[in-house]
Amino acid sequence: MRTEVFAHPVSFRRDPRAEAERLRASGVDRVRLAYAYHSGRWLLTTSDPAAVVDFPAGRWFARRSREEGTRLSLPVLGDEATAAATALVASDVAVTGWLVGLHQSGPATARPELALRNAFGHPYRHALCPAQPEVVRCARDLVAETARQPGVSGLELEAFGYLGWQHQSAHDKFGVAMRPLDRWLLSLCFCAACSARFSAAGIGAAEAAARTRAVLLAQLAAPRPAGGITEDAVAALGQDLHDGVLAVRAEVTTDLVRAAAEASGGLPLSVRATDDPYACDGKSSGDLRALARAAGSLTVTSLAGDAAALRRDLVAATRAGAAATAGWNLGAAQTDDEEELMDIARLARTHGAGSLVLYAYDLAPAPRLEWLRRLPRDPVAGDTAVTPSPHDRQTEPAR
Repeated sequence: MRTEVFAHPVSFRRDPRAEAERLRASGVDRVRLAYAYHSGRWLLTTSDPAAVVDFPAGRWFARRSREEGTRLSLPVLGDEATAAATALVASDVAVTGWLVGLHQSGPATARPELALRNAFGHPYRHALCPAQPEVVRCARDLVAETARQPGVSGLELEAFGYLGWQHQSAHDKFGVAMRPLDRWLLSLCFCAACSARFSAAGIGAAEAAARTRAVLLAQLAAPRPAGGITEDAVAALGQDLHDGVLAVRAEVTTDLVRAAAEASGGLPLSVRATDDPYACDGKSSGDLRALARAAGSLTVTSLAGDAAALRRDLVAATRAGAAATAGWNLGAAQTDDEEELMDIARLARTHGAGSLVLYAYDLAPAPRLEWLRRLPRDPVAGDTAVTPSPHDRQTEPAR
């Protein structure tokens, strides 16, 4: 089993070759390097300890095509990804272009007609809608250009699908009891493109929006306790609307991933995915079998540190017949000690994961890099028993 890490180009600003050599010496086979990322504020631990790096959303490689800029595109924040990839490849560390695609506040704010729009008509400034044809073209362009970058030998798609209402860095505040159901309902998109997809599928978009508004207004006025999210969602929308809404959203997500894969130039591609149909946290949610066919492979993660959730998605990926990578958070709040990391590695191996990818270089404590050298590397076939998957879990936000 290969050892990989997620990393941001800002970690390579000071001395790209030194950071690349540090990763190689730590036993890292591949870096999933952010070529497009949401806004962030990172406290670095390794490349420049205690530095606080603040950056907006956008892409981290330079435009090289004169034709770009005529359509929706992400702002260029620098060319650090190119410098980092060059140094990594020179150090015999492979590079996957990591794209956090639709979690882009700049375009979503500038073009609110392309953003997610809830049942009350409010656009979300942090998330583009995957049903919008112009957004799909932008995603295809981003994938195609990243695939042509020097040193990139694979692609990782995150936030290629529907995101949700909650957005960490916006200082979300609310004073009512929010059930998993309410968070999901607030995340449903009823923009013109989504409404058209609903109508084409025989779903009454106006009725679905009206029921969504009624449930949310009732919860704001007189909060009710949560049941299971599936039962609550069916009660809120009715069985037919519920099933239809989930089916359309899964289809939209698969269509986006398929379009991205077609633009990848044949590079190996993996999509960050989950079996939870109510997830809206940056993972592509829906039919894992269809997503695996569209992308080629799946990356399943629990960056929140929930081993049971990781196991559920690994089992689901196995049932879908998908090649999978397992992702885990090496941070101090999610991993207590080296033995816990070894347990996660054994879990990933048992369920056939080809790689364990750790989040994130320069955020986790620097001494933990030494743990990576001792991770198991030989594949192990084993138990694929199924654990029930309660869809009450609200998984981690896009990272």
